[in-house]
Amino acid sequence: MNLFEGVYAAGRWPVGIYPDWLRTGLTFLVPVAFAVTVPAEALTNRLTPQTLAGAAALAVALFLLARWVWRRGLRAYSGASA
Repeated sequence: MNLFEGVYAAGRWPVGIYPDWLRTGLTFLVPVAFAVTVPAEALTNRLTPQTLAGAAALAVALFLLARWVWRRGLRAYSGASA
């Protein structure tokens, strides 16, 4: 089993069974838990406000980072055919 298969397999079980450090990593660094467990918790009304706020803050931060990188890239871009 390679690393990718191991991370994917970690999403097969509820994130609550893992220790805090691994739960944080699976939720925010490698969003396996976010993609699998968080929507299921939201549907069953077990999603905590802290997780929801953290996910929203991370989404906003990543959006702002992507926008900054995009604008910086546009400033440095010179067309291939121009």
